[in-house]
Amino acid sequence: MPHVEGDPRALHPGVVQTFEYIRDNVLRKGVVDQRVKDLCLRYVAQDPDAMEIERFTGRERAALEWTHAIVWDADLADDELWERLHEHFTDPELVDLGCAVGFDLGQRNFMGTLGHAE
Repeated sequence: MPHVEGDPRALHPGVVQTFEYIRDNVLRKGVVDQRVKDLCLRYVAQDPDAMEIERFTGRERAALEWTHAIVWDADLADDELWERLHEHFTDPELVDLGCAVGFDLGQRNFMGTLGHAE
C-alpha cells in the first residue's frame, strides 16, 4: 500500500467524497476566521518548536495554544486555557477550529504512513 501512485484516498469513492466535503466545508470554510485556522494548520504541519507561539497574542495565541494541546499534549487544555479560548471564540468557532486541526492532523499522519506527504 505505501507505494500507491497518486492519491491513495482515490481507491475508495466514499473516502474521496468525505475528504472533499471536509476540505471544502471545514478546512477552507467555516465559522472561524480562515487566517487563524490557516495559522493553526501551519503549526500542525511543523515541529512545535519551529513556531514561536510567544510572539502571538490574543486570539491567535489562544488558538495556537489549543492546537498544541490537541496535537501534542491534551493535558494543557486546562480551565485557564478554556477561559482564554472563550474570551476569543464562540463555541461554534471552537468546534470548527478543533475539527479542522484534528482532521488535518489525522490526514497528515495517515498519508505519512503511506509515504505520501500532505
